[in-house]
Amino acid sequence: MLLNKAKLNYISNRLIFERQQLIDLLPEKFKKQFEQLAYIAGGCIYSLYQSQEPKDYDFFLMDESFVKDLRRHFLEEESGYHGKDISGGTYHGYPLTITENAISIGRYQIITRWIGQPEEVVKEFDFKHLQFYCAGNEIETVTQFDFLDSKELKYNEDRARDICGSVFRSNKFVSRGMKISQKEMAKMLLRLKNVGFSEKEVETLIACKDKTETDHFGS
Repeated sequence: MLLNKAKLNYISNRLIFERQQLIDLLPEKFKKQFEQLAYIAGGCIYSLYQSQEPKDYDFFLMDESFVKDLRRHFLEEESGYHGKDISGGTYHGYPLTITENAISIGRYQIITRWIGQPEEVVKEFDFKHLQFYCAGNEIETVTQFDFLDSKELKYNEDRARDICGSVFRSNKFVSRGMKISQKEMAKMLLRLKNVGFSEKEVETLIACKDKTETDHFGS
């Protein structure tokens, strides 16, 4: 693949801008650490390369104690309501949602479930087109840059978690115009067979089965 360097440079600048936007929203006591410890990864990079506006931006952090401090602050100081699985309210005029997985401020998501260095976290993303990140001023990857320009879903067979979720997430990408071959679907199902269902995955499957509406896979 011949990389579109101008597009990659635009994406880098855009992510630097979005990162600063979020930093500006944070309490002063967290700004410096966030700037040092946060990186952007996942689908927003693919979307921008495909000239699509991202639905959201996922920020990951390298330090668990900092994540705990952020969660504690937003739960205790900023949240207007507290539920069993979800809390939130409004923060600086943006919707605030706090779950087990993330702190969401408008279109910015601070992921609190998976913490670590970029290479450690990104290598377990379930599809190859998501395995890109920006920790400094450049786009980097743990796979090949070719996947930024591909419409074919390619499963990451090294993924160690939430295989059932990967099967369901395939539907989302197919609905956005991507394609998945029987070979790639077989990889997921075989991986699921080898790993087995977690208790949480069984709960998810039961909940989906009981839904009145039905989400369809594309042909």
